[in-house]
This record gives sequence, structure tokens and C-alpha cells, in this order.
Amino acid sequence: MGDNYTSYESFYDGGASSLSPDYGGFMGYQMSASQMGFPGGPQTANQLGETVTALKQGVKAFEVSLLMPDTTEAIPKEHFKEMRALMKLSGVKPSVHGPLLDPAGFGERGWGGDLEREDNERRMFDSIEKAHVLDPNGNIPIVFHGSGSPGGALGPEFQPGKGKNRFEVEKTFAINLETKQMAPLEKEYKFRPDNPESLKKGGGLFTPEAQLASINVTDWENKLTELATFEKHADEVIGAAGVSLRDDYQNAVVFDGKILDGKTREKLPDFSDQQNSDYNRMRDADIFLENVELNFATAFNKAYKYGTDKQKEELEELSRKYKKSGDSLGEESMLKNGKVVAVPHVFGPIRKKKFLRDAINDMKEITSRKLIESNGKLVKDERYGAPEIYKEVESFAMDKAADTFGNLAMKSYDKFGGNAPVIAVENFQPGTAFSSAEKMKELIENSRENFVKQLVKEKNLSKSEAKKIAEKQLGVTWDVGHLNMIKKKGFTDEDVIAETKKISKDKTMVKHLHLTDNFGFADSHLAPGMGNVPFKKIMEQLEKTGRLGEMRKIVEAGGFVQHFKKSPHGMSLAAFGSPIYGMNAGPYWNHISGMQGSYFGGYGTLNPQQHHTMYGSGFTTMPIDLGGQMPGDQSRFGGTPMA
Repeated sequence: MGDNYTSYESFYDGGASSLSPDYGGFMGYQMSASQMGFPGGPQTANQLGETVTALKQGVKAFEVSLLMPDTTEAIPKEHFKEMRALMKLSGVKPSVHGPLLDPAGFGERGWGGDLEREDNERRMFDSIEKAHVLDPNGNIPIVFHGSGSPGGALGPEFQPGKGKNRFEVEKTFAINLETKQMAPLEKEYKFRPDNPESLKKGGGLFTPEAQLASINVTDWENKLTELATFEKHADEVIGAAGVSLRDDYQNAVVFDGKILDGKTREKLPDFSDQQNSDYNRMRDADIFLENVELNFATAFNKAYKYGTDKQKEELEELSRKYKKSGDSLGEESMLKNGKVVAVPHVFGPIRKKKFLRDAINDMKEITSRKLIESNGKLVKDERYGAPEIYKEVESFAMDKAADTFGNLAMKSYDKFGGNAPVIAVENFQPGTAFSSAEKMKELIENSRENFVKQLVKEKNLSKSEAKKIAEKQLGVTWDVGHLNMIKKKGFTDEDVIAETKKISKDKTMVKHLHLTDNFGFADSHLAPGMGNVPFKKIMEQLEKTGRLGEMRKIVEAGGFVQHFKKSPHGMSLAAFGSPIYGMNAGPYWNHISGMQGSYFGGYGTLNPQQHHTMYGSGFTTMPIDLGGQMPGDQSRFGGTPMA
């Protein structure tokens, strides 16, 4: 935001009337100026200069922005110490916005695997170490998005439902855990032959959840069909070949041009022309059976890797049976040129075909949904079903992100102890993972659980002690602007309030606030009061936690600054009816927000710098040696013209 953060031009913020209850833009909820601040511009590495700009405006909270990962790397370490000194001298409470990295390891090309998740975790911890420099004796909040952008983990898109299911899934995404690619799953109506009642009613509803289950079943059935096709080809090649060889050559092997009994090593009669033809057909079939064997191994890997715990138990038993049967298929060890070689039985392909068919059928049985008897009725046993090679993205990302945040909390506590930064995970825009209060709460609870396990194991703490540390160190940054964007799907203020109620039900959950306004359609980052975010009711709901005063409140109004080149801080104070003086009594900022020459507007019409420069008059264009304006506004860090 830099030196252009403040403009000497006026900004029309609407007519004000003392007869109106929202006089001066007041939103109905009063908050002291000492609780509010704003962030540094994320596009610049000069966060030291951004800090000075904030201090000139009298803020008491400032968020250092490390949002852009590569830009962050250009901030010298000395700047963090300098920012700490400046904020300590001025009584400013710092917070940090960490880099925009996906904690689950997603990127622009889909899921990057556990290696990318670990890379992101290392980079996120580096920002935690930098945050600690700003407040080494406290618990500075550091913000990370629950889903990084661009290319972060995608979540469901909701539409207003009826009854208890207020948030009805309209669209979600599945990830193929083999290819790591994502695919959309949208609610649609389909005409199905097994649902005649729906044909004249626009079709039967096919939900995203049903589509996900269908994809997994279809993918798995295709794999089993592929196995059956290879086996069928082998069966067709063999045909009746075994009939002519069955009586005399059950244990025969062909070794070094001779037909021998595999048990006694006695020479057997040579094949007739028909028998020789049948023997060659079985050898040809063995090529197909090798493909069946390879494909079965691949399918077994998927079934075990993505199956349920119950399925894994049965697949382990199948594996033992498979090995035992495979060892008895009949290969004889023979000595050739001083080396032991394995020689297959003549009937080996027929035995292998039966062995593989049995194994395929066993695996098919294990991975098919079964009906079990319960209280005299047949019901589905959910422990069975097709392997979940496709998984709903948010559900998959939940486990990965919880690992990352739990690990970050542990590393932070291990290094900084009781002064470890507070990791405050931010809800992002609708359509990304963990945008809802329910899923954000679940993510934090899972992350805390991960952290607790590590504390108990590595620090020998009791579970109750570890739980208190986890509740202190892991929580949420509640971004009300991101939350408000559910309105573009038809949700209302009441839904926004209900979501805030859900996230604040656990009084330890919300640690930090991002206050930004919009109209529900875009993340426009306006100052509070300029859009339709229901700030008053949101703040009243958060106040019920009894911890609102502890939460640092950062006004993210970068969009307003970008378009109007003006500080939003005074307007934010007016919107929240902040008292001008420290005794929490009038006058309030909303009473004087429309006055010319205000505290945040520079010298107003008295000395409009841009106009002096334009018309060649005033002191702004005089040479320095004659008393003109010095570079840097006469200040070590960019000037304090209002000081």
C-alpha cells in the first residue's frame, strides 16, 4: 500500500444526518479504535514501510503480510526485528498473514502428493519462525488459509435447502487417488429405466454423493471386467486342449526336448501330433494368463490400498491363500548346465487358470456390497463395497490438512514452548475446502487431535494438559467477507449469523478476525459498512464467547485502497462508532467522518500537495536548500507528516 495509501483528495461516502441512527455510516455495533487495525499490502516485500504507514494513522493492531510466498522471501530478516521495535514502542499488537499455500498439498495441477504437502509445511513453518520474531514473548496470531489459492483444495458448492438440510450440496469435486486429478460432480436429474415413476417428472435426482459412489463402483467393475476378459481369452485358446493330455501327462514336464514325469523323472512317450498341438495351445494361453496375473496383482493393490479395514482383513487372508495355492501350481526344479531352473508342468496353464479364477472371484466377493441379517432383516453392510479410488476432495483434504496443522503446532511448541504463535486457520471463499463453519470446526478439531497425540507421545504430557495447549495454539480466523459470499447462491443474513453461531459455539475456536465488506458476489475487500455484511449481528454473536476483546480485528480493505487510493481506517472507525478519545465517550468518529481536513485526510484543502505540484506554486516545488520539502517526507522510514 506504501506512500499511496493516503490521498489528499476527498472521497464521497454519502450524506450524513444527525437525525439518522446510522449517522456517519455507523453500523450499530460500537468498538474501540484500540481493537482495530489493517494489514500491509501483500504485493510488496517492504512490510517495514507498510508498518510505518500504519503507525502514522494511529492503529493499535497491524498484520504483517507474508501472503505471496516468493515476495515474502525478499524481506530481510533485519526488517522483522525493526518492525518489532517500532510496534513495541508504539504499543501496536502484531499479527501475521502466512503464505498462500495449500496445507493439503493441492496446487494448480491438482494434488501434488505428500511430498508437496511436506514442502508447503516446511515453508509455512518458516513463516511461523518469522512471526515469532515480531512478538517473542507473546502468542502472536499467524493466519493460514484452510485451502490455499490458486489451485487449492476445492470444496462443495451449496444452495439453500429446506428443513434441517439448509446447506444442500449442488456441486462438489472428486479426486482420483491414482492419477491425483480432480473431476466435478454436479447434482442432476437422470432418466433411469429402474425408476419409471420419475420419467414424466423430469427424471430422478442424482446427487453428487450418489455420483461419487457410482464412479467408484463403475471404475472397479471395469477393472474386474478387464480381468475376466483376459481370463476368457485364455480359456478360448486352451479350449479342449487338456482332454488329450489328461490321462498320461498329469504331472509331466517338458525338459531339454524330453517329456518327463515331474515326480519320478522317468521319460514318458512323445506327444502325438494332436497332443503336441494341444500342448502348444496351452503354452499360448499361458501368455494371456500372465497378463491376468499381473492385472490381478494391480487390482489387489487397489482393493487393499483403498478398501475398508474389514476388507483389508479378508484380503490378507486371500493373500495367504493365494501364495499357498500359487506355490503348489507345479513347477519342478531341474539341473541344467550346472544351474537349477524351474520347469512348469504341462498342465500348469490349466491349473493356473483355475487358481486365478478362484482368486478373482474371492476378491470380487470381498469388494462387493453384501447384505447381512440383522433383526431378521437383510441390510447393507457398509464395511464392504468398491474400493474408494475416487474420494470427495474436501474429505480427502481434511486428513492431509489436519496433519499439516497438527505438525506445525507441534514444531512450533517444540521450539517456542508457551510463547508459540497461535495458528489461526482462515475460512476461504465458498467453493473451496472448509469454507463452511461445520467443516472448518472439524478441521481444527482434527488438527488439535493430531497435535494432542504428538504432545502426549513426545512431551509425556497428560491428555488433559495437551488438550489445553492445543485449544490455545490452534483455532480459526473468521473472515466475515468470505463468509458473506454464500449470498450469491441465495443464502441470507440469517444464514451468515447461523454460521457464525456454529463456529463460536466452542468458545476456544475463534482466535482472530478479518473484517471486510462486500455485496456477497465477489471478494471486493471494501471497508466495513460499504457492503451488506451484517457486522452488528456477527459481532454480537462473537461477543457471546466472552473472548471478543482478545481477538485482534484486522480490516482487510485492499480493494477499496486499490480503487480509491485512500485510507479506509477512518471510515472503519466511523462504521464501528469508535470514540475519538480514550475514555470511550463522545464525540465518535462517525460524527466527524464527513468533515474536510479530517485526521486521516492529510491537510485537506489547506495544502493539497497534488494541486501545488500541478500549478507550480507552494513550498512543495521549492529547492531543498531554500526550505523546500525533503525526500522521504523528513522521516527515517517514509515520513510522519501528521506527527
